[in-house]
Amino acid sequence: MGFKEVVYQENQRLGKLMDEAQVQSLYQRSKYYILMQEIKAKLTPQLPADEPILAYLPLTNTDNTALMNTGINGLAYARSKAAREYVEKFHDTRGNRLMVFTKRQILFLVVVDFLEDNQYFSYPYSSLQSIFVEKYQRNYFDEKFHRQRFTCYFVDFQSEAHVFIEALSEQDYQEFCRIKEQISAFAAVPKSNHVQRNSRLDCILHKIGATAVWWINIPFFLLLVYLIWRLLSVK
Repeated sequence: MGFKEVVYQENQRLGKLMDEAQVQSLYQRSKYYILMQEIKAKLTPQLPADEPILAYLPLTNTDNTALMNTGINGLAYARSKAAREYVEKFHDTRGNRLMVFTKRQILFLVVVDFLEDNQYFSYPYSSLQSIFVEKYQRNYFDEKFHRQRFTCYFVDFQSEAHVFIEALSEQDYQEFCRIKEQISAFAAVPKSNHVQRNSRLDCILHKIGATAVWWINIPFFLLLVYLIWRLLSVK
C-alpha cells in the first residue's frame, strides 16, 4: 500500500462523522497502540532470536489486583524521558502491567518500571510445578438495585524464589487459558487446587497471610450488621 492509498483511506474515514466521544476513543487507542510498539521494540532485542513473543495479557487496577499498585504502593518516580512521558500521557504510575508469553517463559512487567529501569520478571515454564486457580464469585446490587454477580479468578504460581499472584477477570482468565493451551511448554504445566510453594516457610507465611485477610474482614462485617440494625431500629 502506497502513500496515496493511505491518504485516500484517511479521506474515507474523515468522511464518516464521529462525535467527540468517538474521536477521544480513537485518540486513546492510538496512544496505547504506540505504547505497545515502544514496549515491543525495547523488549524484543533482549530475547533470544529463536524466542519470539507469542501473546500478551494486559493487567490494570480496574479489572485486576489493585492493592499493591495504588496509594503508597503505586508511587513511582519517573526520571527517564520515556517514563516521564508515559506518566504525563497516561496519568498512570504502577497501574498498567503486562504479561508477555514466549515459547519458553512468562515475562511480567510494570510499564512505568520497565520504561524507567528496564525491570521485568521472568517465569520459565520449566520452573513452574503447577498453577493454582481459584474461582471467586460475589453477588451484589447495582445502582438500580438489579442483582449482579462479580466473578474473578485468583491465579498463583512460583518460579524459583519469585511468586506471582493476580486476580483475573472472566475475560482475562479465558484469554489466559487460551494462551496456555496454544503454547506447548505452558500447556504442560498442570493446574492445581492448592497453592504450591518451594519451601515450608513460604507455605506457612502464605497460610498466615490468607488467614489474616479473612480475619480483617470480620470487623467490617460486624460494623455493617450494626449499622443495618441501627437503621432498622430508628422510628
